[in-house]
Amino acid sequence: MPEKILLVEDEAIVAIAVELLAEEGLQFHLKSSITEVEQRSKQIVLRYRQNEEESEIAGTHLLVATGRIPASGELELDSAGIEIDERGYILVDDYCRTSQGHIYTLGDVNGRGAFTHTSVHDGQVFLDHFLRRGGRRISDRKMTYAMYIDPPLARVGINELEAAKTGIDCLVGSMPMSSVSRAREKAETGGTIKVVVEKESKKILGATVFGVGGDEIIGMIALAMQAELPYTALQHTVIPHPTVSELVPWIFNNLKPLPLHQAWYSGCRLFCNRQLKGKPAALSECTFNGKLTPVSPNKVVERFN
Repeated sequence: MPEKILLVEDEAIVAIAVELLAEEGLQFHLKSSITEVEQRSKQIVLRYRQNEEESEIAGTHLLVATGRIPASGELELDSAGIEIDERGYILVDDYCRTSQGHIYTLGDVNGRGAFTHTSVHDGQVFLDHFLRRGGRRISDRKMTYAMYIDPPLARVGINELEAAKTGIDCLVGSMPMSSVSRAREKAETGGTIKVVVEKESKKILGATVFGVGGDEIIGMIALAMQAELPYTALQHTVIPHPTVSELVPWIFNNLKPLPLHQAWYSGCRLFCNRQLKGKPAALSECTFNGKLTPVSPNKVVERFN
């Protein structure tokens, strides 16, 4: 049972989403399990359990999100010697080749992306390799997506939550959509823009644009990331006014170190040694695997695998 919506997004984005969707009349019953569904006259009644209590909701329609699985079971892939993973996705290399090198698999069924745009890119990688033996690879693309709620939520690369797991010395910045003139003109000021950059190289590692026009703006940041431009290149870019995208260069004036207490690494967690009202206090000393270690407030001491 999920404890929040938007499981892969960081807490600040989730909080904004819950607030904006609640304004639209949506209610969330988290940590709940469905016990029964029945037709009652012209209504559908759903019973659920939450915090050991039974409740019910009635409505005219019921939309069930069941997820999806690859339709590879009927292809008799084992007869062709094509390998799949435990979920049924066809295993491919960086050029979309299966375990049989003369057979390629593109799109959702290869498990390397579940979007139309990633499937199109698979096709570009395939043609580049098959016709020209070129160097385009699946792993070179910067994963980007848009979620079409209102306002749209778009992301490219990693967010603050994922940055904390990498061990990279990161800086993060954010600005509310209420700072955007175009958003105010449209009376759609809900949301925020957040960026994550690598401190030393100044490369953009990811961005989340949650607000009006976010699904369009994310392409500009994805382009900068694909070209491996430093964030300073965006700072020096003049963007027309009034547009939503004109906010992007200014976000990088607001960069701060990734909060150290958020760090979570593979195989270990980083705990602050001193606590104040249950929250990490001074960050000069932290415990790694039981050893007290001096810590720079914006630099990872060590990553344990």
